[in-house]
Amino acid sequence: MKYDSPDQTAPTFEAKGIETVRKDQCPVTQKILRSALILTFEERNLSKLKQYLLRQWALIHSGRLPVSDFILTGRLRSNYRSKIGPVQAALVKRLAEADPGKTIRHKERLPYVIVASPGRSFKLRDCVLTPNELLNQWDAYSIHSFYYATKHVNAALNRCFSLEPFNVDINIWYQSAPKPFKRIHHWPATKCGSSAMISMYFGSDICAFCSQKSKVSGSAKAVVCDSCKDDMVSISFLASKRLNQVQQRANSLADICRRCNGFIENSGSYAPQRVSQKQSLVDNVPSFHLKQSYKTHNLRSSIANCTCIDCPISYKRHEMRESEIEALSLCESLNIS
Repeated sequence: MKYDSPDQTAPTFEAKGIETVRKDQCPVTQKILRSALILTFEERNLSKLKQYLLRQWALIHSGRLPVSDFILTGRLRSNYRSKIGPVQAALVKRLAEADPGKTIRHKERLPYVIVASPGRSFKLRDCVLTPNELLNQWDAYSIHSFYYATKHVNAALNRCFSLEPFNVDINIWYQSAPKPFKRIHHWPATKCGSSAMISMYFGSDICAFCSQKSKVSGSAKAVVCDSCKDDMVSISFLASKRLNQVQQRANSLADICRRCNGFIENSGSYAPQRVSQKQSLVDNVPSFHLKQSYKTHNLRSSIANCTCIDCPISYKRHEMRESEIEALSLCESLNIS
């Protein structure tokens, strides 16, 4: 915190060389470290700092933060001493194998994200995706919250608060912090058939209105408990109102994209769904092999007309599209047309 003149009443924050201004750090680390330092300098109370960090860790683990807060940028080289290289080199190699025209020049920065992998032991180079790949396959992948919290946020905080006069071990605070369950992604299936991800079959047991656990059958992602179903008129009105509000916000964001790219944009032009009919064998009738048809909602090849990862509207439209699919699923579970 600095004062430029004797008459200045409120100080300004200026940092050099730490993670708040480094280009190779993700925005979530920059925001948390900056706010933590300002809070410590102004309040001079470590208990308030701990409460702030507990709230931020809960947001990271709950999956409520946008994808843009987790984008890392790594500088590339033409050759490396080791054969493997960093994670961005592995990503470039994979992209070049898929499309030889995608060449990355020397010292060019490549944006990427780290996604969650099943199991405790994983190779980092196998969990790296481009931001557009994560946005397209949102039904199959999610942000690796534990990696970002421990390797980036906590590491940056420890480099500042482990010094005198604080002597605070941020990892101890993190281990005692409550870590909520990650929210279920509402997104069209990007793969079908035998190559579908198992996460697309996960359902929810949390009521969409009272946020209480309820008994459900099947793998529905939008459920309503029995106590809320007693007042069908109110919950039907709330579900329709929620869908209307989300579609209005999505259309306003689409209008911004329409004025920029010149395409016809609306709430459904981002991540459009393709409904297809499939057949499966009816249970408990093995002799006749009777089949029943059901609908599947798959994502089309192109997620949007414009996929610029530097535009904040793209991530807001992605968030609104997911909220719209969630609201539509809720209305469908209540038989609201």
